[in-house]
Amino acid sequence: MKILIIVSLAITLNACSMMDRAVKPSTNKAVAIEDKGRGAVDAVVGEQASFKWEESSDSFSKLAVMPEADRNKVVAALKTSGVNGSLYFDYDGVEISEKASQKVEKHAQFMQDNPTIRLRLEGHTDARGTREYNLALGENRALSVKQVMELYKGIGNRIEVVSYGEEKPKSTVDNESGWQENRRVEFVYK
Repeated sequence: MKILIIVSLAITLNACSMMDRAVKPSTNKAVAIEDKGRGAVDAVVGEQASFKWEESSDSFSKLAVMPEADRNKVVAALKTSGVNGSLYFDYDGVEISEKASQKVEKHAQFMQDNPTIRLRLEGHTDARGTREYNLALGENRALSVKQVMELYKGIGNRIEVVSYGEEKPKSTVDNESGWQENRRVEFVYK
């Protein structure tokens, strides 16, 4: 009986905590998850063909943007320094290893050094699991990367999260090596 009461209480508390969140469908089959208390988009989830930075309803899209030619030079310099634009995850995992967190910290330092650079973290999964589960998993992967990056002051408002789930595979090989390539978060700079 105690277990039943505890489970009921947990479900009720979870439902209450979700009451201030709304799910908004957009015209491109994506779902923007908004926290009504802040009025800011936390994440965009969906199978968008191309992400439009202007679609964000918060101040993110109003931030100053580095001119494209300059941005391309700085991002190229980041890549030539050995910083990878993808971070890979274990099966069904969202945890960032110590080695991977060092890579994330390099991206965060890059963002601090370049205050007009914005970043979109794109979460991806392999094809195993339902579409809904994979969209949520891709979002959680990207959010875990964002959480590490937000430890650096002044960059959190320049990072946006999107999940493609299994919709944009890097590899079409249907085995563990192919699946490993698809379990990732991509760093896309703007």
